[in-house]
Amino acid sequence: MKTIVIGDIHGCFKELEMMILCLKKEGKYKPETDRLIFIGDYIDRGDNPRLVVSYVRQLQEMYGENVIALKGNHEDMLLKYMNYEGEDWLYNGYMDTIRSYRECKEDFYNDMLWMESLPLYFEDDYFIYVHAGVDKDLPMAQQSDVTLLWARQEFYLDSRAYVKKVIFGHTPTMFLGDGDTPQWLNDGNDIAIDTGCVYNGKLTALVIENDQILEYCQVGRGTSSGLT
Repeated sequence: MKTIVIGDIHGCFKELEMMILCLKKEGKYKPETDRLIFIGDYIDRGDNPRLVVSYVRQLQEMYGENVIALKGNHEDMLLKYMNYEGEDWLYNGYMDTIRSYRECKEDFYNDMLWMESLPLYFEDDYFIYVHAGVDKDLPMAQQSDVTLLWARQEFYLDSRAYVKKVIFGHTPTMFLGDGDTPQWLNDGNDIAIDTGCVYNGKLTALVIENDQILEYCQVGRGTSSGLT
């Protein structure tokens, strides 16, 4: 079984759809047997957050436990705003999400319930998958929601290896090193995969088998040419 990990989507539905179709076509992803993990941030800023959420949910319905969707800080901001717990969402691309749901208010309600149910991290024998990062002084069971959803420099500037390698999104790689490619930080122990698709970068998928990252595949924003 392989594991495919996809970085922050932020409403870039066409790029997500192309990524999944191309991974299947090229035999890199076999949904009946392989695991697919989304790292969070399905909504805000991009062209069609509603269709992104719908597509991810359809994949879960078709392939069950083989599809794992984690919560991102943008889903968390939406939920907090709707529960009168903060207004951060209003300053982080919310209008693109509102527009995409304008004619589908029932979908908005149902999708919020789905977002509320999403886990904050996933762990297998080799890797920890999380939206933003971890506190390297704490075991996973003691991590705070704030750290898992919002961590930045306090995580990736900590050069210590954690108990397992950490694959994360949240912080666009343009701020970490070499533009729109994944970044292997801290001797390869922390791997950043938000390659800024919504900022005219690329959507990234890591292809993993056991403890080995075999390759990464990318779809550029607005591209019609398949994987790079």
